[in-house]
Amino acid sequence: MERVELEAMFKRWHDRPGDVLMAILEKEKRVVAPGVYNAMGAQIARMLACDEYAAKGSPCFFNAVYGSGWAISAMNWALPDMGFHDLSMMSLMGRYIISSAHPLPVIFDAETGFGTEITLTRTVEAYHSIGVAMAHLEDQDSEVTRRCGNLGGKKCVPPEKMVTKIRSWLAVSKALGTSMRLMVRTDALTASNGGVEDAIERGKRYMDTDYQGLRPTVLWADAMIDPRVIDRWIEAMRKHDPKMLLGINYSPNKDWTGYYKEKHNRVPPTHDELYRNGEGFSFIWHTILQARADMEATWNTFHDMADNGAGALWRLHERQRDNPPVCDAQGMSNAKVWQVYEQLIGGEEAKDRYDKSEGYKG
Repeated sequence: MERVELEAMFKRWHDRPGDVLMAILEKEKRVVAPGVYNAMGAQIARMLACDEYAAKGSPCFFNAVYGSGWAISAMNWALPDMGFHDLSMMSLMGRYIISSAHPLPVIFDAETGFGTEITLTRTVEAYHSIGVAMAHLEDQDSEVTRRCGNLGGKKCVPPEKMVTKIRSWLAVSKALGTSMRLMVRTDALTASNGGVEDAIERGKRYMDTDYQGLRPTVLWADAMIDPRVIDRWIEAMRKHDPKMLLGINYSPNKDWTGYYKEKHNRVPPTHDELYRNGEGFSFIWHTILQARADMEATWNTFHDMADNGAGALWRLHERQRDNPPVCDAQGMSNAKVWQVYEQLIGGEEAKDRYDKSEGYKG
């Protein structure tokens, strides 16, 4: 194993991930990210975007990864996105997601900051240390249990409270000299004490928040789907600041296809239509894409086994036999790389063990 391979194996982070994210935006004009909940999802995104499509010289429609609090909570603990996951859980999962996604930068969910304007300082430190490229901070009121933006029962804090939190986040970022960017999110569109116009005024105020020349980088209003709301949002923000960077959660939580077909007799918007030649959304992500795909695949396979027993396993193997690299389960776990490393450091004794033993050897 060459030195450069060892570096690629162990140095799986960017020294300044936020700068990498913004360089991608400058070069490719927009950032698109599938949502993941674990290291395997991040690795698959990286294998496609940075290996398969790069080898073919073909453009890949995504260039970053999004780490979803909803998906991390639901897929690891079968608990709703209602505050069950804390900073320690998110930091642990984020560390491995970021490492496995490298060199793709990671946008990561910071919920309401996991605390007050004082205690969220620990969140900034933690996310900076694990290599988050951009974190997002929302304005929900945690006293009534913060939750997924697509759940009912939401309430937003007074805008002054959110401004204080933003200023606190920026102050710690300034002190750390971090490259990590901040995306501010309002849930006022669908909160019990909000509405479209309230969300617009909050968005303007949040993005105008300044700490010693440092401001939020991106604005997001969650739970968007209605094209009239999208149009109104873009129009208002462009009027307020023509250069403002906007982000949208193209959320797999919502049935975009069914909604657009029933309500507007058309297909949902493409990434191009949301981007609008730079006038719309420069950041687009699909929060729980891996989660929904994995739930579907697991349900179907387990249902097959419930009906047909071992035949479900045979059909699984048949489907995957000609589908590299997914057909190589041990390889997807990176066993091959670590076995090479074991022989590199173990010398002749390790090589002899491999020669004389059975099992996966890469």
